[in-house]
Amino acid sequence: MNHQVADIALMLVLPLGITFTAILQSAAAYTRSQKILGVLLSILIVAMDCVFYFAKNTYITYNCDGGLLLTFASMVILSIIYAIRSEDRATMSGNIFLAVFMLAGFLGIAYWDRPTFIPTSEYNPRELAEQNARYQDYIASFENGDGGKAVQYKAKQYAASKIGAPASSDREFANSRLESYVDEAESVIRRMLDISNSIDVFEPLPANISESEREIRSQQALAINNNAVALNKKVLGLFHPHESSEAHSELIQASESARLAAYSLYNYTLQDNPEEQLVQYRQTRSQIAQMNVYLDRFRNDIENLKSNNKPQPIEQQDQQ
Repeated sequence: MNHQVADIALMLVLPLGITFTAILQSAAAYTRSQKILGVLLSILIVAMDCVFYFAKNTYITYNCDGGLLLTFASMVILSIIYAIRSEDRATMSGNIFLAVFMLAGFLGIAYWDRPTFIPTSEYNPRELAEQNARYQDYIASFENGDGGKAVQYKAKQYAASKIGAPASSDREFANSRLESYVDEAESVIRRMLDISNSIDVFEPLPANISESEREIRSQQALAINNNAVALNKKVLGLFHPHESSEAHSELIQASESARLAAYSLYNYTLQDNPEEQLVQYRQTRSQIAQMNVYLDRFRNDIENLKSNNKPQPIEQQDQQ
């Protein structure tokens, strides 16, 4: 759903809104010369829109990045229209500066690492259309979050893989996505194990603990709890391939168990009643044990995915 909203906003609403604004500003010009120049520039914007919408992936990639590139190009021309209509030098200078800044944005996106403007890209239109389809599938297979990395292929390598072995190319693409996710997951697991170790070395509270000592110990437990909460949010927002959804759910459960264990530890330090302390301490140990179970399941699921993505021998492919 979020991806569809981005498509509508960046590929339809924003570029077409600027186009209609340019047309209206040209029609509302004060002098005939301003109207003529405004109409010519508006026609140029409409021509760029037609190239984007009807000649897809010829000069501009037909995706959100292409829509953003088209928006910056249209804003350059719209700023020029406003500059032409300006009645004083200050307004004209401001609009010219805006046009320059929009041009800088256009050039930045045109020379982006992810291909957007085909004349500046190493991809030809056919390869770029295929790359764009793969990129859309990649984005669609991920949930929202602040992690994950898109896999980029150089044009020559991508073309060679498509000519030599299409099935192998698809498998390599899946492996790259999975490896990127596993690397992120391993860093998360290391943090999770650090939290578990901090809980393990947390010594039980003495029976006659003073208030000052209790406050110190509770602050230590609170720090562990805060780390566990941050880790849980990190896992919930972690990008993952669609095929690893089941494994990722195990990782989420593991992080949730670590969070609950840290929370129980913090409650343990706040309790005065020995019976309540024992209950919280047992919950802490139980959640840590459950976390390890979920991590084992996660590792097993990842191993199964890796084995499924391994290339099959030629004899097996012939039999299939």
